[in-house]
Amino acid sequence: MGIVDVIFWLISAAAIGGALLVVTVRDVFRAALALAGSFLAVAGIFFLLQAEFVAVAQILVYVGAVSIVVAFAILLTRDISQGNRTQGSRVIVVGAAIMAVLFVVVVGVVAYDTDWSDRDSGLTNPDAIAALTGTYEAFERPSGEVVLVASTDPDAALPGVFVDSTGWLGGLIVRDYVLALQALGVLLLASIIGAIALVREQAPE
Repeated sequence: MGIVDVIFWLISAAAIGGALLVVTVRDVFRAALALAGSFLAVAGIFFLLQAEFVAVAQILVYVGAVSIVVAFAILLTRDISQGNRTQGSRVIVVGAAIMAVLFVVVVGVVAYDTDWSDRDSGLTNPDAIAALTGTYEAFERPSGEVVLVASTDPDAALPGVFVDSTGWLGGLIVRDYVLALQALGVLLLASIIGAIALVREQAPE
């Protein structure tokens, strides 16, 4: 086991531990802090996967925006010191336990049926290296299977996945997934309005 594997398991344990704290601690403000820590650990996993753009977006959007909005909503809520009143409900506890068991079963079945591949062994193939960091061409076989091969023709070659991933992802965000981006902004605005509605004084009847 190399140093990267050790770091991966440590970060994964931090992410899972933070997620467990979110649903187990009574103080909802500490739960929000644990949620931010879990988001930060997930960003660390993205860094290990060499997806720096996604990792930075994870930190900016989730750790720096969503977690702050959640924290402000909690601080603006009255009677925050009393904690989560519904946490002790037996129905919620039993339902959460059932969902957790089902989640573990589904993850176990998927992990067992998945044909896991070794990324390092695949990088010894020049065609795979070209598809990731160089230039490649795509050919479709008569069976319909698409094959990627290394290319030296600058006119027909396509850039690798990691050559300009930042610009490609940015284009997807502002062009193909702009509706989801705007919906996220509306969701954040709704959370602020909901927090204000919770803390405002009720008019006397």
